Amino acid sequence: MISRERDNPFSPQALKIYAITIVFYAIVYMVLMIVPFYALSLNATKTDIGLLMGATMLTSMFARPIAGKLIDRHGASRIFVIVLIVFAVSLLGYFVPELWIIGAVRIIQGIVAAFFSTAMEIITIDLLSDKVRGQGLSLYSLATMIPSTFGPAAALYLKDIASMTEIFVGFVVLGMVNVVFALIVARSKTNQLHTLAPEVVDVQPSGLWKNRKLLVSSTIMLFASIANGAIFTFLPIHLENQQSTWGSLYFLTQTVVLVLCRFIGRSRIPSNGETPIRLVLIMSLLASVGSLLLSSFIYGPILLLAAVLNGIAFAMLYPALLTFVSFSVPEQARGFLLGLFIGAADLGFALGALVMGLLADLLSFHIMFMTCAVLCFVACLLLPLYRSEDVRGSQESSFS
Repeated sequence: MISRERDNPFSPQALKIYAITIVFYAIVYMVLMIVPFYALSLNATKTDIGLLMGATMLTSMFARPIAGKLIDRHGASRIFVIVLIVFAVSLLGYFVPELWIIGAVRIIQGIVAAFFSTAMEIITIDLLSDKVRGQGLSLYSLATMIPSTFGPAAALYLKDIASMTEIFVGFVVLGMVNVVFALIVARSKTNQLHTLAPEVVDVQPSGLWKNRKLLVSSTIMLFASIANGAIFTFLPIHLENQQSTWGSLYFLTQTVVLVLCRFIGRSRIPSNGETPIRLVLIMSLLASVGSLLLSSFIYGPILLLAAVLNGIAFAMLYPALLTFVSFSVPEQARGFLLGLFIGAADLGFALGALVMGLLADLLSFHIMFMTCAVLCFVACLLLPLYRSEDVRGSQESSFS
């Protein structure tokens, strides 16, 4: 019976994990859309907005390895309820109309995001068998994105009909609902899901450079996340500056495509440790073309085509690389090493807000989106590095 549940990515235990994740990211995505406009009302520049939005992911990047080590040592189920409480309390900071306070809130939420998502991904891996790990991680990633089908559009709609104070009251209420839900789940047998490794390995930084699979995967994820971060942070403002009314439709289209692809394509993600070279190549090229279209077209079918291409690319790239890395790192240090990979994604999203915001201020949004397209194309050029390690490993095996 237990074995059958471990082979089922839709088991009751797994569904509880997905539900907690959906509630958490519903708040995250709405905050992601509202804060730039809130900052503009406080006379923030585009660079200021980039700093505010990038602060969360940048902080999350540094917190990931720490979160991973603590999870390896103490177990994921002891962490996620605490960080959800901290998250709900931090939302109160948005009621203070000061940019530095908003920045502090974003930093706290970056730490929360690091601990929460790393813990939930480790729980998902431990909950399911190896042969359905790819499906489970894809469904977990899907749960993080389901709120994006309504979150950004709902936030942009609320911006026009409600005051910032009323919007933030709603966020706090949702945060408290999430805490109550997590407490209920934590009191069930779900808190026994994570089994600690018998021995936690202390991974030395020098050894990380020898894990080419981790490094190449992290770099590819970094470049793709830069494009993703720039799109989510600055495309709504760019469209509004150009008096385009397609902003809500773009994000609705992208996220619906993303959710559908992540659900339908979950079985196409290798769940045996195989390097997903072809899948990563196709997704990186789609992200490059999607970003290139955004640099030139902000109206009509071409803009929606960009939404479709970006939705497909961002749907498949992250779970494919995460699953591959989970098989490529030692189990005893899995939390720490997966934290490094996820941290690369966070760093990319942060750079998409920080560096691309500065680039947009200095040059233009047109150049910014073209730069994102180039970065996604460069990610394709890194794929031969996977094969070079495979060839070297085969040669060493034959000699031995």
